[in-house]
Amino acid sequence: GSQPITSASNSAKASRIAMNFPWKNVTPLSPAYDSHEGVLSMISGAFSGSSQALSFTEHVRHIGTTDGKEDLLIELTEECFDSLVGIKVDYGAWSTWEGYSRGVILCCCASARKEESAQQSIPSIDFRSRFFGPKVGIDEDPVTGSAHCALGPYFGNKLGKSVVIGRQESDRGGLVECILKPDDGRVCIVGTAVMTMAGCL
Repeated sequence: GSQPITSASNSAKASRIAMNFPWKNVTPLSPAYDSHEGVLSMISGAFSGSSQALSFTEHVRHIGTTDGKEDLLIELTEECFDSLVGIKVDYGAWSTWEGYSRGVILCCCASARKEESAQQSIPSIDFRSRFFGPKVGIDEDPVTGSAHCALGPYFGNKLGKSVVIGRQESDRGGLVECILKPDDGRVCIVGTAVMTMAGCL
């Protein structure tokens, strides 16, 4: 029979959760109509306190939009990505460019680093990201599964891999594994979560 919805106990442990999502392509932004200039102006305004504010042109590797122009994806050099850590963000500046309908994904390839922890080994990551959702009322999202439906395919294609691991670097942050299934048009998003409620319909 059906079981009532219950809350997890305080002793609940985190477990690996896999979710199957639609694949999202990233289409390069056409330089026509000063689109690139508008995007560069937007990101410079959002991070006006950064030392890179006047030279984003040299640090942008790719600008594109996801299917339906839902999200804007901007790949930066890792040097530039690192320079934005701790910079106060002007969230209102993200809405100054109208070529997307939901959010802005900032990302970069991750360099090969030997990251060690006294308690556990840390998996090597392929890319790093941040997600801002100004047009849906989100300043910065902690971990965004839907953004990885585009990030996974984008970096999988870039790096020639069928499985990539990303780290979203919000204040809370999190690791997301992306298992790519191009023949099915799907991305399996794998992460760690604690079950807080369970239910049956």
